Amino acid sequence: MEGWGMAEGKWAIFKIPYGGGYCSLNLANIKGTRRAPKALLEEFNRQSIFIADNSVSSWRDVLWRDIRLGFWLQNNNDAWDDMDENISDAVFNSFNKSDTRGLDDSDTWDWDDYVYINFFDEFNKKILFIGGSHSITASTYPAVARIFGRKDTGLIVLDAHPDCCAKADWPIHSDWLRWLLKEGDISPENILIIGLRQVEESEKKFLHDFNIRHYHMDSVKDAENLTTDDLSIFLYLKKLQKLNATYLSIDIDVASGVYAPGTGCPSPGGFTDKELISLVKQFKVALPNLRAADIVEINPLNWWRKRILRYDPTVDLGVKLIKEIIS
Repeated sequence: MEGWGMAEGKWAIFKIPYGGGYCSLNLANIKGTRRAPKALLEEFNRQSIFIADNSVSSWRDVLWRDIRLGFWLQNNNDAWDDMDENISDAVFNSFNKSDTRGLDDSDTWDWDDYVYINFFDEFNKKILFIGGSHSITASTYPAVARIFGRKDTGLIVLDAHPDCCAKADWPIHSDWLRWLLKEGDISPENILIIGLRQVEESEKKFLHDFNIRHYHMDSVKDAENLTTDDLSIFLYLKKLQKLNATYLSIDIDVASGVYAPGTGCPSPGGFTDKELISLVKQFKVALPNLRAADIVEINPLNWWRKRILRYDPTVDLGVKLIKEIIS
């Protein structure tokens, strides 16, 4: 893959059709999430003829990248390792020496030796990852954190579940956050989780033991002014502002099942579509260092259901989030 070659301030979108990352202990069915990147791109292109609410009238210059994965046998440790390697290579190869200042021919490209903060700052590069199951974040987040520094990269998670179980020996979709901490890819004090509604006892203990800042849905009083009116969140975002970068991970089940029924574990009581889009807007304003994001766990309608219903509300919400993030 060549360098991004995109104009200043542009986002690159990486499609990751990964539907693995589950085990017999999981209730959620996430196999269909591998179809989400294709469905989102198709709907994104279909809507591109319309003028968006944010006054952006054309989306044709958005760069979409494919991270190719094997279609079969995705749900095992080896397949996840292959995906992890492909993601790391894709992010790594998004840089080339012709775009980077200060490296001569004797320099070698090694994640451990170089931090590309100046490159990102100068060209305002940003990445949006489209999953796939939430397992991808156990790979995409470390790839970004290696660029900005593991201790200097924050993570905001919008999710109905904290995803810090211990159900497998590889980062399945219910375990990925525990995996990041176990591997030392993130500092607990740099994590903020919002929208929790379903938390297992082991996860509750884990959040307490690591002192991870989290907010249950019933504590969110005014979602459309959350980052300014809630003092504790306002102060925490001020802390994240001081880091080199922030990563936003959106599990679509953070929205109410009324607005996002197409996901592995839909549940009532979440954000409305309007509130979720408003939250993204607020984070973009509050966090000038927002450099990467992902949208995961969208399970598009099967072809026969789409023929009957003609409308997939979950995919539509996903496209609205994509447009809000990259605008």
